[in-house]
Amino acid sequence: MPLSLCFQRIIGQNPILIRYGPVATLTIIFILFAGTSIILTEVYLSANFKAPVRMDNATLHYFSVSRSPGLVLLADMWLIDLDGQTFSVHWSLVGACGRQYTGSSNDICIQNQFVNNVALYLNENASVNWNLTAPIGTFDPTMIQNPPPVTYIPGRRKLPAEEYNTILSLDPFLPYTLQKKVSTLYYPFDQHSTYVSLLAIDIDSNQSLPISGVIGYGSMINWIGSSAFYPTAVGNEKLYALALTVRRQHMIKAFALLLVITNWILTVTVLWMTVLVLFRANVSCNLILISTSVLFALPQIRASMPDSPPFGTFIDIAGYFMNVCLVSVCTSILLFSQLQYHYQPVVQTSVELMQSQGATFPMCRE
Repeated sequence: MPLSLCFQRIIGQNPILIRYGPVATLTIIFILFAGTSIILTEVYLSANFKAPVRMDNATLHYFSVSRSPGLVLLADMWLIDLDGQTFSVHWSLVGACGRQYTGSSNDICIQNQFVNNVALYLNENASVNWNLTAPIGTFDPTMIQNPPPVTYIPGRRKLPAEEYNTILSLDPFLPYTLQKKVSTLYYPFDQHSTYVSLLAIDIDSNQSLPISGVIGYGSMINWIGSSAFYPTAVGNEKLYALALTVRRQHMIKAFALLLVITNWILTVTVLWMTVLVLFRANVSCNLILISTSVLFALPQIRASMPDSPPFGTFIDIAGYFMNVCLVSVCTSILLFSQLQYHYQPVVQTSVELMQSQGATFPMCRE
């Protein structure tokens, strides 16, 4: 016995199911979807700017801070402009490691504690005339020892006294690297990076200061930020470079792919209706008219993708363009088939001839 008939028989013999079955089914489905939504929201928030920046062992290990004597910086990627190909980054001094830089009695890393007057330069080298350019910002330890009144607001005691904003260009060397994934061509799997050199100078002695590590943090919607810190020894000098990278959230990727799959399902449905008509199947006229609605719905679905890029990404070639082409051809075939059927000349002949003429064209069921 078919499963549907079994359900109908069980429901028909139970008046409670007949009365409360629809409400119970709706409640269960709603609870399942609500629970799934809450779980997905928690996963989304956990992956993006939920935990505060600290100098604890877990945070330092996660961002690969070496804990060697030196400064610990924060690079907060808070805005990306894909049209202008720029990153906006907030820079601040989280703290320092080592007694000579923290002023403590041991070599642990301490948040919001350092003893040097620090000037931070980007894309400069200590062996050249770095002092001919202006630093992106300076960090004064007296601002930590004697903080302004705003830091006494509950929950803000551990905030750095100064932060500075810079606008960095995205990696412009695509013609050299041919890493096409760094462009929007690979949406929604694209990733974007910027690369900078770091130089910390003690303002009092004009000597370079070591950098223990950089916490690369992303606080952008739809994106996950990460960083890679590259300390390199060149002769007697230690050089520091930083790569900042953002990737789209997994939820954003999944939603974009879901819309691509939706477009293909609609396209295959219209294609199947067209095949049935071509093989003389009796298809409802109302269903045939749906193909026209699908044709106009495809661009709207494509435009509803999160942070949708201009047309021409790889999912457009594999999805949207093919969808529009197929649905356009199918819609044209369906319309011509119906025109041919409804507006054929009426010939007053025998019944057999009329039947043979009726079999020539696809029938449309009202």
